[in-house]
Order: sequence, then structure tokens, then C-alpha cells
Amino acid sequence: MKIQFRTLGFAATCLAALYAFTGCNEATVLGKELIPGSDKVVVKDTTINNLKTHNIFRTDSSIRTGGGYYTGALGTIGGDPIFGKSHGFLYTQLGLPKSEFTFQGTGWVLDSVVLYIGCDTAWYGANAGFKVDVYRMNETNFKIDTNYLYNKPRSYDPSKKVGTATIYPVYPKDSLSIYGVKYAPQLRIPLNAAFGQELFQQRADGAFKNDSAFRIWLNGLAIVPDTTMGGNTMLYTNLNSGDTRLTVYYKNSEKDSLMENFKFDAYGSAHANYFVRNYTGKEVANLLNTGNPAGDNIVYIQEAPGIYTNITLPDIAEVPNAVINKAELVITEINSGSAGQDDLFTEPSRLMLRRYITHDSLSFLFDYGNPQSPELAYFGGNKTVISDLGPYKVVQYKFNIARHLQLAQQKKIENSVLRLEGWSSRMIDLPRLKAGGGSATPPANVKLRIIYTEL
Repeated sequence: MKIQFRTLGFAATCLAALYAFTGCNEATVLGKELIPGSDKVVVKDTTINNLKTHNIFRTDSSIRTGGGYYTGALGTIGGDPIFGKSHGFLYTQLGLPKSEFTFQGTGWVLDSVVLYIGCDTAWYGANAGFKVDVYRMNETNFKIDTNYLYNKPRSYDPSKKVGTATIYPVYPKDSLSIYGVKYAPQLRIPLNAAFGQELFQQRADGAFKNDSAFRIWLNGLAIVPDTTMGGNTMLYTNLNSGDTRLTVYYKNSEKDSLMENFKFDAYGSAHANYFVRNYTGKEVANLLNTGNPAGDNIVYIQEAPGIYTNITLPDIAEVPNAVINKAELVITEINSGSAGQDDLFTEPSRLMLRRYITHDSLSFLFDYGNPQSPELAYFGGNKTVISDLGPYKVVQYKFNIARHLQLAQQKKIENSVLRLEGWSSRMIDLPRLKAGGGSATPPANVKLRIIYTEL
């Protein structure tokens, strides 16, 4: 693809008209600092509107759960008309209060047994409850020293359900006070009284002898969301926060208000998160892994593990000896309004742009700076609202890639394909974006604005 440059001779006089024509496309406004003051300097610019974009969905082998990874996602997104369904299952083991444990005194009477799960005070989708069932696991060799691929379910026994509950998002002020002790916000799942009675039946020389014996008797618990009800809430769990535990509340023949905690052990309790996507019958399914030589006219981005987009830039090696003053890649949302439920299923707060250095190996662009201390203010990628008419909000993302293009123009690096993806601090996240692709109608299309000075 050959870039046709035009002399920036009448940019100042046309600036107002250009801005009006492009509507919400802020990226076409030329900053004064980019126009050199000398009449002897020739500044040129071009906006490339025919970039190739391809939406990709593959298993992300870098996302693991278990071991030292304690965060996850629990819940169901079942009603996204564009991106389909997402489900998160949680699995965990617990430990004894102490070795050779026994409940206090004699004549035990169960009050309740409750499973508490550490959870962030943030969620995705609806602020609503959803149903979960809790089952006893029967996963072979479920161990703390194993990392588990996120898209592989762990085994549980559907005939051994020990609890059912409707759980809700938690708020920062949702702390619990239990017998005068305050606990951080957490999910609370009551379990069956029959399971509490099973715990009463165990002995210090049997299942309660040590953690190993206990985990043979109770291999783990699977917290399984109802995937048939079409809920739209996903919670972010953290087993190593919020005092994850199973608590038995009881009394004996002498005392009331007793409790025993079977806690999650960060160094001993096996755990995993199963997270699955299903795009069947939804809009996005039509433009995944198409391999279309002309590219896809819509960009779909979904936080990992989800959908990313490859962007092919044109060859700029033929640009004469020049300094690239600015090169801005612009991604503009296509808002689907109430039909797409864009008000409920929000966009990523940041996108990331990386380059392929081999078929599947990625590197940061030079404009990103030192990965240990990136130049984010310069590089860009933040979500910016450029139009907000009630539910029809439009957001835009911009990246400065002048250094990358300068090096490519000088043939110091290959002008390789770029990967555009959601960027989150979470291992598993949900925000998603529908934007104009390379062949979409301007101004919604992905575009590259280049301003350079001939030397």
C-alpha cells in the first residue's frame, strides 16, 4: 500500500471546515506545535483511511490460574447481544483450623455453615444478584503447586451439592461484624445444614488429623454460576483477600455463639478459575478469524481472555528523507445504543498497541518507552468520551506512534503488524468495544494521521 502525501499548504485555512466534516473525530485537528515556523521547511500530512484490520480469537496460553494467581471471575454475562456469553467458575480447597482438630465441648448443635469468598468491590455488568450452586469437587490431583489453564473446567460431583445462594456485588462499606470482629467485604454463601452435620461427624484421628487428610475427605468446593438464567453480572474474586474461609457457627452443651474457621491457605489450598466465552449466534461471531484479504470493517475488542485485532500498516519506507513530527492511530467506537446495551457493557478504560516481532511473539512499540516506566501520557491509549448524547456515548482511543514509524521509514525495524487489545491489571476481565475497522466509512474507521517535515 503506497501512501500519497499532500503539501500542507492550506491546512490553516481549512482547519475549521475539516473539523466540522469529521464531526467527533478529534484526531484530524492539527496542533500548532506541529507546524514549523520557517517558510523554507516543507511540512506534509496525510490521513490513511484504508488500514487492514482482522479480529482474532484464540486461547491465550499465557493466562493461568492456581498456584500464585489468586484472582478470578465468578458469574454470568448471558445477555450481551454483540459479544455473547461469558461464564466464570471458581474452585478452591480449604484447610483445618489446626491439626487434630475437634469442635469444642460436646453436644454440638449447628446454627449455620457459611462459605466466604474474598471479592473486589467492583463488578462488570448489572448491579444485580445471580444464582450459584456449590458442589464437592472430585478433581484428581488438585494441588497448590499446579497452574491451570483458564479454559479447562475442573471436575466436581453434580450429585453432591452442598449449597445454593443468590449472591450480589459487594461495596466498600459492606464489612461484616461477627461476634465483635470486623471482616472486609466478601461474598457470603450459606451452605446446607446437612453438610455442617457431615463436618460434625469427622474426627481428630480421621479427616481432621491434618490438612492432607482433610483434603482427601473434602477435595475442594466448586462455586458454579447458573448459566441458564441469562444473568448479566460478573464479580472479581480474590481468594487471598477478604479472609476466604468456611465458617461453622454452632453451640455446645455449655456455650452459645461458637464458630470454627476452615480457611483458605495461600500456600496450601489448591484453587482455579474456569472462564469460558461463547459467541454462538451473536454479531461478533461473523467477523472472527475470517482471514479476509480486505480486512474486517468492524473492530471488536474484548479484555483478555477475549478478542483482539491485528492492524496492518502501509509501507512507509518510500517516504523521502524526513522527520515524522506526529503519527496518530485513532480508534473510534461504533455505538450500538440500547440495542447493543452499550450502557451496561462498558468499554475498556485503556487499549494497548504492541507489535509482532515473530509470528506469535510481541514487543512494545518504541513510543511506549521503558516498560518498567512507560511514557503513557505520550503514547496514549486511554478512553476518551468525544460525544455523549444520553445513551449514545461515543468513545475514542488515540496512540502516538511517530517513533515506530520513523524507525520503519529508516528501515531500522520491520513495519510489522500491530496488535490492538484491551489492557487491564486483571488477569481476566470483561470490558469490550465495537469500533470502526479499517474499511469502515469515515470518520468511524481506524485511521492513521501522519505529519512529517522534509529535510
